[in-house]
Amino acid sequence: MAAAKILVIEDDDDVARLEQVVLERAGYEVRRVATGADGLEQAAAFHPDLVILDVGLPDISGLDVCTSLSNSTSTFILMVSGHTREQDVLLGLGLGADDYVTKPFSTNELVARVASFLRRRDRLRNEPESGATLEVGDVKLDRNFHSLARNGKSVSLTALEFRLLWFLAEAEGRLMTRAQILEHVWNDTSGVPTRVVDVHVAALRKKIAEVDAPLELSSVRGIGYRLDKK
Repeated sequence: MAAAKILVIEDDDDVARLEQVVLERAGYEVRRVATGADGLEQAAAFHPDLVILDVGLPDISGLDVCTSLSNSTSTFILMVSGHTREQDVLLGLGLGADDYVTKPFSTNELVARVASFLRRRDRLRNEPESGATLEVGDVKLDRNFHSLARNGKSVSLTALEFRLLWFLAEAEGRLMTRAQILEHVWNDTSGVPTRVVDVHVAALRKKIAEVDAPLELSSVRGIGYRLDKK
């Protein structure tokens, strides 16, 4: 089996070199670049299974790179930053990152996070497909395009947004706890704050409104979410 491919986008050469060394020792194929522009170019050419993305890049904000990657690829994104405030973490996750670590972090933690992502990738590949489309009333979710459509209007969803909405749509009318959502949508990833669910639900509500879909993501305070038809 071919080694999983990892792209490191990090402008601190010492940090990038260390990440490359420990990940190559763990058996992964690693490429590293120092700018956001080079990162986007390499992501298109290299097709990595995982991108390790620093927030503070010299040319393009890592948050903007994250948005571009999440809109154009299905790769997992692990954001890295010196910022520790919860709102910074949630902002990165809301833009499409799958997880977030703050500097300094141990090399063991990095390798463990990467292994966790790749286990999730393998689980997703092995899950039986429940169909290419799912309809809730006159609203259609299309797995092939990661889109939400109604009456000729369509909006694209990130991979995580799509997976979250599909999960809630399959359970239409039933309350799903944050723990259930994290287990199903983020499954093997550890250390994801439960509020990340709230961030993605907020993003989904905006996209549901864009296509005038008669769907409501109802919240039960402190417990979780339910998808209902209006």
